[in-house]
Amino acid sequence: MSVTYLNPQDAFSSDRDSYTPGLPRVESLPELASHLSRRLARCRRAGEQLAMLWIELEPLPSPAAEVGDVTEELMRMASLRVRNRVRSTDEVIQVGEQGFAVLLPGAGNMAAEIVALRLRQTLAGTYELEGQLTYLAVAAGQAVFPEGGSTGTELTQTAQRNLAMQQGA
Repeated sequence: MSVTYLNPQDAFSSDRDSYTPGLPRVESLPELASHLSRRLARCRRAGEQLAMLWIELEPLPSPAAEVGDVTEELMRMASLRVRNRVRSTDEVIQVGEQGFAVLLPGAGNMAAEIVALRLRQTLAGTYELEGQLTYLAVAAGQAVFPEGGSTGTELTQTAQRNLAMQQGA
């Protein structure tokens, strides 16, 4: 598995162009499930819950820029917003190009719903990139261990199903 953790000292620089987001990142769902399964093993041993939020971001068409041109910068800005709205004990992992998994140790359904609402409100809306406005649509689903699944794959699938149900509603 290739979850890459960056040194927090390297994540920020006085030069805005040399900023590195500093989020762990996985490229695929199997990589995320593997990482999540290790976290769930710790929760089992400690008898704790773990909430997972599955967040998908969609850059919306902007008259001034192609979506592909802004995706990387948009994700960087969105990652800053996510990290500033969760606890220091929570883990945010970028999944692929346009998604995040947010792990909330010790959180149940109610706490996960509150955080999901807060993140949707924080992330959705307008971003200014190179003097142009860009828009971002956000969808989030959640699942709580152990009710939502006992493995990383099951928990991720439950969160994705819940996201799909919210989008269909």
